[in-house]
Parts: sequence; structure tokens; C-alpha cells
Amino acid sequence: MEQALRRRAAAQIARVERWRPRSEAPESILNEVVALHDREYRLESVLLETLVDGALPRVVASPLRDLDNMRLALITRTMNDLARRGALRVRAADAIALAHALLSYPTWRTALTGPARRRAPRLVAAALRSAVL
Repeated sequence: MEQALRRRAAAQIARVERWRPRSEAPESILNEVVALHDREYRLESVLLETLVDGALPRVVASPLRDLDNMRLALITRTMNDLARRGALRVRAADAIALAHALLSYPTWRTALTGPARRRAPRLVAAALRSAVL
């Protein structure tokens, strides 16, 4: 079971690592980041729920840390690129921190299971756009 979880986590990490925005428009780029996160969560929700809930020993949960690090690298790369273009109205570090908080798996799970439900990705993208662009 541990090996199966590690393989699935490694595959998800690879998908996140390869991601690049298709659009040039800052609003679209942020929408694409949220959409990627939504897709990955829906594809691997059982894996992520298992890892986030702490149902596994700490050693086995290391893929979650690796995935979180890769997601943070993607967010950092994206926000730094937007900052270089002059698209951010806040400091890049603040945009990175906000995006990471909004897209963290516990926050995302709460958004999807709360009153927003299916509207959560759209609302998160709108909040992110309005706060940083």
C-alpha cells in the first residue's frame, strides 16, 4: 500500500511540475493555476484525503510534503513571473503566500464541502485575482 501511494503521489508531483500556463493574460494565468489545482484534487482526492488526514505514519506522508513543495514552487514561479511583468499590485511574496493558503488542500477541501461547493474553484480564482491583480 505504501508503494502504491508513493507511485500515485509521484505521478501527481510530475504533473504539477510540468505545468505551464497556456495564456499570457494575468487573469487567465491565475484561473489556470486554480483549474490545475481543482483537476489534481478531483483526480487524486482519495490519496490527498488519506495524506492530509494523517491516517498514515509520518514516513509514508512524505509524498504530501513533496507535493506541497512542488505546488509552492509552481505558485512561486507563476507569481514571480507575473511580478516581472508588472501585473501584481501586491508584493510577490504576499501573492505567493495568499495563493498557497487559498490552494492548500485542507482549505480547498473546506471550500468544496462548505456552502460554495461546486462554485468554490470559481470563487477562489475570483478572490485571488481581486487580491493580487
